[in-house]
Amino acid sequence: MSGEEKKVLSVSLMTPTAQFSNDLADVLRIFWGVIDLRVNQPGGRVTVTHREEMSGDERTCEMELTGEATGFSRRSARISPDPLLEKRYHKRLIKQTLYDVMKRIAGAAPPWGSLTGIRPTRLIYEAMGRGLTLEEAAAETRALFDVRPDKAELLRQIVTVQTRIAEPRMNEVDLYVGIPFCVSRCAYCSFLSGEVGKGKQLPPYVDALEKEIAGILRLIDEKGLIPRAFYMGGGTPTSLDAGLLNRVLAAARPFIDRAREVTVEAGRPDTIDESKLLVIRDHGATRISINPQTMHNETLARIGRRHTTAQTEAAYALARRIGFHHINMDLIAGLPGEDEAMFRQTLLWSRDLAPESLTVHTLSIKRSSLLHLWEAQLPDGGMVERMVEAGRAEAAARGMRPYYMYRQKHMAGNLENVGYALPGHECVYNIDMMEETGHVLAAGAGAISKRVDPSIGRIERAPNVSEVSQYIDRAQEMLARKQALWAGNWREGPRPRPGADGA
Repeated sequence: MSGEEKKVLSVSLMTPTAQFSNDLADVLRIFWGVIDLRVNQPGGRVTVTHREEMSGDERTCEMELTGEATGFSRRSARISPDPLLEKRYHKRLIKQTLYDVMKRIAGAAPPWGSLTGIRPTRLIYEAMGRGLTLEEAAAETRALFDVRPDKAELLRQIVTVQTRIAEPRMNEVDLYVGIPFCVSRCAYCSFLSGEVGKGKQLPPYVDALEKEIAGILRLIDEKGLIPRAFYMGGGTPTSLDAGLLNRVLAAARPFIDRAREVTVEAGRPDTIDESKLLVIRDHGATRISINPQTMHNETLARIGRRHTTAQTEAAYALARRIGFHHINMDLIAGLPGEDEAMFRQTLLWSRDLAPESLTVHTLSIKRSSLLHLWEAQLPDGGMVERMVEAGRAEAAARGMRPYYMYRQKHMAGNLENVGYALPGHECVYNIDMMEETGHVLAAGAGAISKRVDPSIGRIERAPNVSEVSQYIDRAQEMLARKQALWAGNWREGPRPRPGADGA
């Protein structure tokens, strides 16, 4: 809405399972967006009353809505003797029961049905782990969660591509290096990044980063780990000058030289020049990202990106001349002030730049972003969905295949982010991260290392502090956290993709 404050609906959730209140709130947000949730506190404009009863080996769940919205639904399910499975199935039952009544009230089904999880592909892998074929797993996901046929097909296509790419082994590891600085902050950004300003923090940050990377390399050698993929992200890594950029990549060079894939996010076109691209090339990068988000200069100015379409075109031409043969492009569907025609213009414009991979993001409005405070007119969910579908059609027309996806809360139209790539140009690191199948050692402020236990599907994490000045002072402590994460030996062998409800 333009020029008026959004009205937030207050909802009283009266439930015997308060531990699942966030999951139930996610279902409500599919249909109502931002809500004021009051758990077991009366007085909301809508009251959701959740009741349960047990009979033998069966649990029955009821959801009744009263107040400004009314409705009732009831579902039953068998109780699993496995405590871990039962917790999953219990949560699934109450979410789907609430979804049933919300769908009837709304009179329409959202594209992903009752799913609220970040990684719906996990449902496919879980079903395949039970012996179903890929096609059967996609059909089951569609039926169980009311997923729209085209979304179930998207999952099938993504898993088809992923299963042709070698999974990480237990002794393989990815290295992530984070540069949490940008030349300006985008209005939609919720990442832990700060503006470069006068650049006083950059040299001491690189000093700390070099020390942490050196320690990580020692840890890799001590544990007999094998480099798999290197990824330098941000923020904007090219907010560093060529000298500092060279120092960071030189520190990571022993890993880079043995990695099967090396990505550096060049990101913002206004941070790219020949000297930086030469440093990135000469240190072995096989893939870079140059991300315009849109071709429309008025939108770029509106969202706080200090570059122009002409600068994007110049950056692509320069990167091609220097010798980069895999460039990724990010675009965002649903930016303020844009309509379907404008997004299609961006897609056609990007065709001439010919990136080898294309990521179509759906705008997500988070409270930590400046855009959340705007009263700008945003495209409605239906229009954003047409934008996303236009992106899918354009990628297919270029011979690209979807190879990873993830969803976020507060996404326009309850949609998704999808990465597309020409065959052979899929980003291994992106798959490892999104499917959480790969070990990651991560350096930098806000970076998170993780280790996957394939025997039980557990993931252990070691986060770095997020604030830059604290990271600079405590880099040695961040290294100690990773050493503790890698204490003890886990079994060798291929690691199956973990199953989870993804719901």
